[in-house]
Amino acid sequence: MIWRLLIIIGIVGILVGGGLWFKDGRQIFSKDREEIVTIVKDPLFGTETKQVTYEPRFRFGLLPLDATPQAIPASLAFVAGTSLVLIGLGWWKLRSKQS
Repeated sequence: MIWRLLIIIGIVGILVGGGLWFKDGRQIFSKDREEIVTIVKDPLFGTETKQVTYEPRFRFGLLPLDATPQAIPASLAFVAGTSLVLIGLGWWKLRSKQS
């Protein structure tokens, strides 16, 4: 029973991680800031200037933001890899129990 539960948890992990990645814009890399572009028009000369600011906001990506150990779990690759290991372990144990 525990091995089937591992398989179910793995499938749910892949589906939830994929849904979160899809919702956050299907980014390749995880991001910790969002770029905000504001166009300011000069009333005296009539020219337009772009001002770029960054607002802290996490976006889930396929790969981690950087190579630090704390950033690795915040990526779809880690979630999917862990889930696939759980599914493989559960499947292997179920197959060996049946033999």
